Amino acid sequence: MDQSINNSTVLTKIRRFGGIMSAMVMPNLGAFVGWGLMAALFIPHGWLPNKTLNELVAPILNYVFPLLIAYTAGYNIHGQRGGVIGLFASMGVIVGSNITMISGAMIIGPLAAWTLKKFDQAIQDKIKPGFEMLVNNFSLGIIGAFYCIFAFLTVGPAIRALVAVITAGVNWATKNKVIPLLSIFMAPAQVLFLNNVVNHGILAPIGFAQAAKAGKSIMFLVDSNCGPLLGTLLSISLFGKGKAKNTAPMAMFIAGIAGIGEVYFPFVLGNPIMIFATMGGLMVSLFLQVVLGGGLIGVASPGSLINIAIMTPKDAIFANFVSIVAGFVVATLIGTFLLKVFPPKEDVDPTLDFAVGDRKVKTTSDFVASSKSSDRIKKIIVACDSGMGSSAMGASVLKLLLKNNNLTGIEVKNSSANQIDADADLVVTLDSLIERARSSSTNAQTVFIPINNFLKDTNYQEVIDCVKERNGISQSTAIEETPKRIDRSILNEKNIKLNQKFQSVEDAIIASGQILVDNGYVTNDYVDQMIQRNRDLPVYIGNHVAVPHGLEDTRNAIKQTGISIIQVPDGVKFAPDEVAYVFLGLAGKGDDHLEILKAISQTLMDEANVEKLRTARSAAEILAIFETK
Repeated sequence: MDQSINNSTVLTKIRRFGGIMSAMVMPNLGAFVGWGLMAALFIPHGWLPNKTLNELVAPILNYVFPLLIAYTAGYNIHGQRGGVIGLFASMGVIVGSNITMISGAMIIGPLAAWTLKKFDQAIQDKIKPGFEMLVNNFSLGIIGAFYCIFAFLTVGPAIRALVAVITAGVNWATKNKVIPLLSIFMAPAQVLFLNNVVNHGILAPIGFAQAAKAGKSIMFLVDSNCGPLLGTLLSISLFGKGKAKNTAPMAMFIAGIAGIGEVYFPFVLGNPIMIFATMGGLMVSLFLQVVLGGGLIGVASPGSLINIAIMTPKDAIFANFVSIVAGFVVATLIGTFLLKVFPPKEDVDPTLDFAVGDRKVKTTSDFVASSKSSDRIKKIIVACDSGMGSSAMGASVLKLLLKNNNLTGIEVKNSSANQIDADADLVVTLDSLIERARSSSTNAQTVFIPINNFLKDTNYQEVIDCVKERNGISQSTAIEETPKRIDRSILNEKNIKLNQKFQSVEDAIIASGQILVDNGYVTNDYVDQMIQRNRDLPVYIGNHVAVPHGLEDTRNAIKQTGISIIQVPDGVKFAPDEVAYVFLGLAGKGDDHLEILKAISQTLMDEANVEKLRTARSAAEILAIFETK
């Protein structure tokens, strides 16, 4: 029993680690593919060598990729501030080394963001009004500068030590004639982007010395042998999940035909256990090369199948062909096994796809265990991008639906998808934010349910069904609440504009923000944040309503809580089937806005009320609609 628990814990930790790595790398995978295509075409040994365009290849690899990954990792931990400090700190590892430092960025970026997050949490309620911007900027700058300098001073010795270990391993394996064991050093060195250092700095000199005597050397096939990594990619394309599965076939083409092995590395960084597939395939391949007498006459650069064939001497054709194919097959089999035993992050939750209209969502039937009290749902998080506007309204809608279904004793709160509480039993968020919410959750038992409309009550039916299954239905009768009068300091007739027309979504958002600026709720900076928020994730939340608001960290731009309402009878299109007739501009300081959002969101649940708002003839009439039960 204890052993079973321990094994489960280990599996959970491995999956969790793989999920964290995936969340850093996979959002940037398109950039890796783009770079791979450029490198395949324009490097000196590429298909269309071009000295001028080749100047793009090294800077993208050495600077853009580490910075992208560091920003993404930091953003996943602490939003935009985490992304900024992650990127800033990662410059230390980039400048402090003469090789590509993606692995270093994956360490220092999240570490800096985590430290800043803890600092912000510690001082959250201790900053005097008016000093928010000063404290925020200096805290990020000081902590970021510390980690940047720390990374710069420590990365050099660390990388030199790692290269020394790999060099010693290569020399030992060569001396003792156990060449297949080189896979133990080479597979990790590749995904850490040390492949060029090891290949050209260690293996190639040994290979040229051997080739001068024997006419060929296996050393030239330790790194450039693309068979095992192609096998690993094939297993991912067949049995992987999400972006990795969809992108693996293109990566196979680039790695196998163009010889750019770097496009394979992010797949293993995203799911580290897969390194054993490549390692096993390479070990078998090297063993067969030793037995059959394989090798190349020189370095195959880039290491494409075509270049390997060109550099293969006549007496090694059979050996090289058999060994590369065998490495490919073995890596595919091992990769398939590993993906079944250690499924990637997207496969952690045992959910099933089913259709709701024309949309695929997840069913929570596999999580249902109402007979066990420990499986009761006690806390539900409704998450949006910033954790301020749409999620607060969604939480209010869900509270009402739970009460109407006699489901009591459940805490419902809203938050950012980047900050999911560890004790959350169920998370409700947009389809597009599910991956981010999962990455920020530390509880493997948390259930995630996607929706596409925070206001439409039918979108929460799966949530209600799940709670009923897990908790049962309370016998108590829901008590109707008398609607509260809207706080006129937050929303009043001055904050409402009727019969407006706009040429674009951004024009409507600017107008929503300008009302808040003119009435002293926010600074001008907040309007820019509202525009950026919509670019990151559209502010349309369903039922013909849009809720423009700022980014996750907007304390310094909000003076006091305020809400603006703009009526647009002709509507503004966000998408062909998403037209907003009501724009609800929101600036929330602390929790002051939650009560008023409760009244507003329960009104907007009914599209008939939205139509009343669309056709209202006065600001007083709009306020009356929200105050009518």
